[in-house]
Amino acid sequence: MKPFRNAYEAIKRLLKKMFSKEEEAAGSAASAQSEPIAPAKPEPTPAKPEPKPEPKPEPKAEPKPAAKAEAKPEAKQEVKPATESQKKKTAKSGKKQQEKQTKQEAPKQQDKQDKQDKKTAEEDMQAYVREAERKEKQAYEEEARRRAERAAKREAEEKRAEQRAARREMEAQAGMGVRRVTDPVTGEEVPLGALPSRAVTLKKYSKIPSTSDDVILSMNSILRHPDMPMNIVILGRNGFGTGKVGEDFARSFYSMELVKSDKIAKIKAKQLNKIGLEKLAGLKGGCLIIENAGLVQPEKLVEVIRNSEPDQNDYVVILTGEIDSLARFFEDNQEIVDKFIYLVGIHKIKEKGMISLARGYIKEKGYTADKPVYERLKQSLQGMEEGNIDRFLEYLDKVMGATDFREGADGANAKKEITVDDINRV
Repeated sequence: MKPFRNAYEAIKRLLKKMFSKEEEAAGSAASAQSEPIAPAKPEPTPAKPEPKPEPKPEPKAEPKPAAKAEAKPEAKQEVKPATESQKKKTAKSGKKQQEKQTKQEAPKQQDKQDKQDKKTAEEDMQAYVREAERKEKQAYEEEARRRAERAAKREAEEKRAEQRAARREMEAQAGMGVRRVTDPVTGEEVPLGALPSRAVTLKKYSKIPSTSDDVILSMNSILRHPDMPMNIVILGRNGFGTGKVGEDFARSFYSMELVKSDKIAKIKAKQLNKIGLEKLAGLKGGCLIIENAGLVQPEKLVEVIRNSEPDQNDYVVILTGEIDSLARFFEDNQEIVDKFIYLVGIHKIKEKGMISLARGYIKEKGYTADKPVYERLKQSLQGMEEGNIDRFLEYLDKVMGATDFREGADGANAKKEITVDDINRV
């Protein structure tokens, strides 16, 4: 049962009994006085006691404030001092919380550091690029200056050569004697002479006005001074191939018995820089052609020159390359200049010289061609670099191949006669 429920019901029952007894007493007094009696002053009827208000149900008992106040001190009294294990547990929990917070903050710190490192790296790279560009610009300007100086010097030399050629032409027309040139070995004035008959592969260059003198003078001087180095430098234009000119000199050296072997090795400067000289052991008595020679390492070329001496492997070194790079190379390496006496300038060839070269090459190979063929070859030159000997001779080889194919298909005797149609088929 709920608290106070029975006491409340008991009070209600007691009140009902009290009210019922008072009503019975009042009824008995009224019946005893039924006879007439002198009026008497009526006794006041006692007032019924007012019923007490029913008490409201009280809410569930709650601890009184005093009790609460008392409970608190008790609770405080119940708090026990933390043990050592609890302290360790609390410290461990705090450490874990700190580690967790550190782990959460670590990516942010790392990201911030990465951004700072990236920014620093970008700034360093920009500074490096600016410095590289500055150095490159400085080197370019220096190279441009040196090229301009060499071009001016070359132009002056060409002008003097033209003047000498004009003077020789005037002397020849006046019947004043044969053409004379300066011998590159002795420095004396000597007759130019003619190209040696056994230098068959060089005849096609003897009809080119700007090149013929160099070719004829070199071969005649080599014959006059067999004890001097026969190494040759062939000067071309930037990006032009002159390797085939070197091959023609090597073949003529062999046909003139200036070298003992017909072996020819061709190698680019960058490749030569990487190999050992034992690779050249099989070249004994032949010719070595170094292409793009301006890029060869000076110390490597010194090794090659020593290796080519008569008491070693006894071969001739032929350098081919762009005139400016070779001029710079010899300017920076004076110790090997004396090993290269003969210079042949191919860089001065123009369209007229290229057609003269074509005539000589076609004749050298045993073919014939008429005027329309050479007119068509002039048109073909427009599609290639003027002065690129290698490319032009390769093109002529293809034309001759087309002639052989056509004549073989016709079933007739091979006449080796080049036609315009053969050129159009290439």
